[in-house]
Amino acid sequence: MLTISLMAQTALTQDQRLGWWRDARFGLFIHWGPVSLIGKEISWSRADYGKSRYDSLYRRFNPTRFNAREWVAQAKAGGMKYVVLTAKHHDGFCLWNTKSTTYNIMSTPFGRDVCKELADAAREAGLKIGWYFSLADWKDSDCRNPASNNEFVGRMMTQLTELLTNYGPIDLLWFDYEGSPSPAKPKQVYELVHRLQPDIILNNRLEVFSPDESHSQPGTYGDYATPEGFVAGFGQTPWETCTNMGHQWAWKFGDTPRSLSESVHTLLRCVGSNGNLLLNVGPDSLGQFPALFTNRLYDLGSWIKPRSEAIYGTKGGPYTPTDSYVCTQKDNKIFLHILTGTDGTIVLPPLPVPIKQATLLTGGPVTFRQRKENLELVIPTAMRDSIATIITLTIDQPAATLSLIRPFSKTGSLAYTKSARASSELSSFLHNADATVDDDPKTYWKLGRRRDGQFDAYYGTDLSFQSAKLQALFNSTGWLEIDLGKPQRVGQVMVNAFIPAKTSAVTPQIGRFAIQYEKDQQWITLMSGQQPGSEWRKTITPVTAKRFRLIIQESVGSIGIREFQLFPPKSTN
Repeated sequence: MLTISLMAQTALTQDQRLGWWRDARFGLFIHWGPVSLIGKEISWSRADYGKSRYDSLYRRFNPTRFNAREWVAQAKAGGMKYVVLTAKHHDGFCLWNTKSTTYNIMSTPFGRDVCKELADAAREAGLKIGWYFSLADWKDSDCRNPASNNEFVGRMMTQLTELLTNYGPIDLLWFDYEGSPSPAKPKQVYELVHRLQPDIILNNRLEVFSPDESHSQPGTYGDYATPEGFVAGFGQTPWETCTNMGHQWAWKFGDTPRSLSESVHTLLRCVGSNGNLLLNVGPDSLGQFPALFTNRLYDLGSWIKPRSEAIYGTKGGPYTPTDSYVCTQKDNKIFLHILTGTDGTIVLPPLPVPIKQATLLTGGPVTFRQRKENLELVIPTAMRDSIATIITLTIDQPAATLSLIRPFSKTGSLAYTKSARASSELSSFLHNADATVDDDPKTYWKLGRRRDGQFDAYYGTDLSFQSAKLQALFNSTGWLEIDLGKPQRVGQVMVNAFIPAKTSAVTPQIGRFAIQYEKDQQWITLMSGQQPGSEWRKTITPVTAKRFRLIIQESVGSIGIREFQLFPPKSTN
């Protein structure tokens, strides 16, 4: 009983485990393996290249110039605080000395344990270390085989045990799924991981059934969401964008890095939206980061270093992001990151507390005017940074005590930032009802999946998220409701639908929908339609009401609603 009591006292909460990661804000993703010999995408090129040819690449994989300390030094030079390596991708190749399969780094001419060397180098340099681990293995014929999947799961659990036992403290585990449910039950994997490394943090891809789930919800067995290839909207849910500095996850012949400006803006848009950035660089077949990418890392770190106060250890807000600015905060300081525009005057929504001082983060005063209707900041053109100008606003209270300050509306919609709710939501972040009233097309509402207890049965099966069978498990009808706060006169309605690309199995579409308003506690249909597309806009006979609904009466596939906007009648003057 004493042992149990002591363990309970030392166990960290989820917030405590996430503390270092939230403060770090920026990590390096590394996709690497024998595929770098041919310059094609890791795992996904296996079928086109030829499975047997691809699976034989390891026999001549000899990255003689690999130096873990150099990788770590370049991560630090780029301003990264943690490193995540593809210990095993979907192709099944293992970058460590595993006893579970001979398809590993020790069977190559190189014959050195890359995971061990990188873990040691990262800890030596004060960086956190994490493993990317694919739950599936496309080379292993037992994976999701109805007759032998349990044997595969046993090997997979052995691999995880090795990675979490033989390499010291591991800070992060980045699970991946490749379009079908996990071969193993998430609960058994989660319990093994936390038994071996109690303080570790996990991403959210253990239990997902669709990309939208991985983008937007930590779930039961994850600590943070993982939007891929795009910067998510503002959210309090822990999240991290993973994306490439170049144009492929694995090393690619002739690839070039994103510009310094684009790289910086991607980081600032993540941090200003209250998220992290995991930026990928793929080493070449000799084990080196390509020179252009190394140079970009040094440029990136050089830009960040004198501005680190406004990036590391910050939270997003109180101003929420726009195309032209983002905002971070720490203690009694608000950092405005101006990303675009050349005007000397920046006009923002009003700040509800007095500003004690306004300065450029890199030095120099900023003239400001606080008014009831707005805040004006004046920056001389000569003092503008060519990439991002950061202004420090000092106030007399912790910035975290302020409510979020939304941008001026871009559309003039009466529904902008009003209360929204829905019959069901996929998540509380990115794909919730509020996403339809934020003037941000990157966010959209998705109908929540049915909680009928049937999902557990699909783990271990080969069932693509694109299949009609899996998509049939999700709600296809429902309603979205906007409360305008008081009766408003509405004369135009606009619906912007999210319709993903057609798949081989399903053509996603909203079949039938209707717009309703509430009158005398009754819902009255204003109009109905089919397949709204990217911008369905109708002028209606004006009605005055407080609450409006969009009813999805019929849909197929993975659909959503980006925006549901209501406008006053057009002026006849």
